[in-house]
Amino acid sequence: MTTLSRVSLVLDALAESRGPLSLSELATRTGLPRSSVHRTIQALEEELYVVRAPGRPGYALGPGVLKFGMAGHLHLLSANRGQLVSLARATNENAELAIFSGREVVIVDQVASPERLKGVTKVGRSFSLHASCIGKALLAALPATRAENLLPQELERFTDSTITNRVQLQDEVDLIRHVGVAVDIEEHNVGICALATAMIGPTGALQAIAVVMPTSRFGAKSTAALEGLKELNPVIDLSGARKHLELKKRDGLG
Repeated sequence: MTTLSRVSLVLDALAESRGPLSLSELATRTGLPRSSVHRTIQALEEELYVVRAPGRPGYALGPGVLKFGMAGHLHLLSANRGQLVSLARATNENAELAIFSGREVVIVDQVASPERLKGVTKVGRSFSLHASCIGKALLAALPATRAENLLPQELERFTDSTITNRVQLQDEVDLIRHVGVAVDIEEHNVGICALATAMIGPTGALQAIAVVMPTSRFGAKSTAALEGLKELNPVIDLSGARKHLELKKRDGLG
């Protein structure tokens, strides 16, 4: 394993953690020997990429990573803003941009429709990979083994429509790989439906773009949303995606 790979594993573990991690905890989470973690932490600490947590043992991300995160975030937003605006205008619904955040997916930008979805989706909110169309779209953009490794052993249920069976989820992700579009019919929030597609964006990063709307408008507007996503991601198999959408609507909307 290269030095860069070890550094990436350690930084990812700290980014995914809700609190500081000790060397032993980092070794467990990364699968690296404790001695390798110690050497990596020492190097990162010298550059302030990690710092010792005040008041308790362990390490957390330091100020050295902020310059990369802020610059990358601004570049990502500016590169995609025009597409989000066009999609929101074409569908008159919320258009959202999302990226991986550890083992979850997070909304990093949103253009809201005039009929704003209050309190459901907002910038900075994270979603489970298995229970959102943005998560399923991003999983489908990865090799099957990598996608499988990102999922927890137990898939949390958020609504009655959440897919909690791993085999069923894998089958759906495989289908999304072929058609290029993921569908969410109240799988994370009751009353909310969405469509998403994943692609390598203008910054070179893997990202997902979604159209999000209330269930009450999904039946009438989902086809237009699908066509709007096709404009952004030409590799979408429109015929296959329509069939996938209609099957999900039949099962989810009755």
